[in-house]
Amino acid sequence: MLYKKVMSISNALPVQIPPIEFTHNFGRLSDLDGDINDEFEIEYRHINKPQNHYMIWVKPVKLGLPIRKEHIDQTFQLKDGSKAIYSTKIAREFNLLVFEKNGWQYVLNINKAVSDQVKPEILVEIANSVNPLSEPR
Repeated sequence: MLYKKVMSISNALPVQIPPIEFTHNFGRLSDLDGDINDEFEIEYRHINKPQNHYMIWVKPVKLGLPIRKEHIDQTFQLKDGSKAIYSTKIAREFNLLVFEKNGWQYVLNINKAVSDQVKPEILVEIANSVNPLSEPR
C-alpha cells in the first residue's frame, strides 16, 4: 500500500520549482496507521542562502489544511478551472498557495524573505504544472 501511495503522489507533483537557487532537496512520506497523518513533503533549501527555502505538502483533501476566510489574501483560478488560495497570514515565515486536484490538497510554501523574487503568480504557474493522474486511496 505504501508503494502505491508514493507512486500515485510522485506522478502528480509540480514539474516546476521557484526561480531561485537550491542546493538540496529532501522528501518524506508519512504513512502511519490509518490515514490521519498521511502526508508527502518535499523541501528545497540552499546551503548558503537560508532564505531560499521552498516546500510542497501533499495530503488527501479530507485531511488537508483548513483555510479560514480571514487568512486569504488572494484567490486565483488555475488552468483546469479549480481555485487556489494565496495566504501570507497562515504561517509566520512562509507564504502559501493552497489548491486541490483530484482528491489531493497541495500546499506550496515559499519563504517570505524571497517574496520579492517569488510572487504569487509564480506559485500559480507551479500549481498549473501539476498533472495528477490518480485519486488518493
